[in-house]
Amino acid sequence: MDGNGAGLRSCQNCKQEFRIEPEDFDFYEKIKVPPPTWCPQCRMIRRFAFTNIWNLYKRSCDKCGKNIISIYSPDKPVIVYCQPCWWADDWDGTEYGLDYDPSRPFFEQVQELSAKAPRSALESAYLTLKNTEYANALGHSKNCYLIFNADLDENCHYSNFVVRVKDSMDLAMSVDSELLYQSINIVSYNCAFCHTAEHCQDVYFSRYVIGCSNCFGCVNLRNKSYHIFNKP
Repeated sequence: MDGNGAGLRSCQNCKQEFRIEPEDFDFYEKIKVPPPTWCPQCRMIRRFAFTNIWNLYKRSCDKCGKNIISIYSPDKPVIVYCQPCWWADDWDGTEYGLDYDPSRPFFEQVQELSAKAPRSALESAYLTLKNTEYANALGHSKNCYLIFNADLDENCHYSNFVVRVKDSMDLAMSVDSELLYQSINIVSYNCAFCHTAEHCQDVYFSRYVIGCSNCFGCVNLRNKSYHIFNKP
């Protein structure tokens, strides 16, 4: 403990020092758990590792036997149903239920339930998708391929964090846009090879531009038209 009553610990994972404040110790004592041995950053990474969004694997559906794409690799000891089987009405999830035993550790029983119950091959709103089988963490989309963390998209490919985007590909973090290619952080129309462009049209190889149109190779422009390398 230091002079302020906080505790400095060494992370068992990354070996960096991190601080535990006195009120944190009070909370751990209240809920009867030991103080953490990993720093906050390593704990966050470990929590994120619990969910797989971007990696897809080939395996068989444990219900119909068909070859499917799944976020669970074939070596994982879990029961996986393809999307049509998981959303179907011909099986009852209550049959996998377990009675809770208060005399046994809670998380031990959760692990038993997790191993017994089927899992959906992909994390998506399957019933809202059309011709969008090879994607994950999305919904309400049509004719999309390998897009992730997405919603309300159409004719989009190879993209991540896209919402209400049409006829675009190779994007990261785009919303309310159309006809984009190879761009990041975009809210625009018909732009390519851009980084951080908002309300732009027909802009190429530019970054940090807002309200611009018909520009090429520009940086930090606002409400300009027909500029090349920041010159009219």
